[in-house]
Amino acid sequence: MSFNGSSSRLLTGGLDQMVKVYDVSTYKVVHTMRYPAPVLCLAVSPDETHIAAGMSDGTLSVRRRQAKASESSAHDLFSAAALRTGAFESLLGNLPSIGKGHVKSKQKSKPVGDANELRVENKRKKRLKEYDRLLKGFKYSAALDSVLLKQVPPTTTFSLIQELIHRDGLRTALAGRDDVLLEPILRLLLKHVSDPRFGGMVCDVAGVVIEMYTPVLGQSPLIDTLFLRLRKKVAAELRFQQELIKARAALNMILASAALTSVPLP
Repeated sequence: MSFNGSSSRLLTGGLDQMVKVYDVSTYKVVHTMRYPAPVLCLAVSPDETHIAAGMSDGTLSVRRRQAKASESSAHDLFSAAALRTGAFESLLGNLPSIGKGHVKSKQKSKPVGDANELRVENKRKKRLKEYDRLLKGFKYSAALDSVLLKQVPPTTTFSLIQELIHRDGLRTALAGRDDVLLEPILRLLLKHVSDPRFGGMVCDVAGVVIEMYTPVLGQSPLIDTLFLRLRKKVAAELRFQQELIKARAALNMILASAALTSVPLP
């Protein structure tokens, strides 16, 4: 609720999304303005050229009246003639519509108006990802499970594993798993054991898994099969690394020989 500068008009806003202007002498409604959300607070500028309204959706609406050059500074903004001009029709809603505002009386469509109205929206904070929310709650096992899904990229999965290592929570996240919950972890290790981006972390996780679940080997055929596949893939990767070392040694010999032959004799 707010008065104009001369206190001849009273403006009220309500949950019906309407701002009503009353003549103080008779307390009759002389003008109404529609807003796209319930109005919680209202204010009029001292020079009676701006109306500011705060709405329940966090939006601040500022409507500006274009003063004519022929108007005197003492002219009452809320006189009946000024209110009938629709000077405060809203821009909110359809921003591309520029010009004089128009609101249909029997529909709940958002009002439109001229480009002199400012709209300030409340910035909403981005919601945390599920794994971030679980990490904040120290639910390490559930956080690890949330990034073992197929649609989650491996960079996200191993970033979370790295965070668990930094928090000293990897063992907590891997503990207490049956064959159903252990299977996706072993499949992740199988898939990325030869990936140079994640090889170091795969070795760290594999070492913890082997240490924790060696006593229960032989109780689940599926887990036993996955461990065997992991051993074979690690052995194949080691053989490949040995071949790379041999190739590097051969290249070093060739380059050293070429360097010696290129040196001029004294």
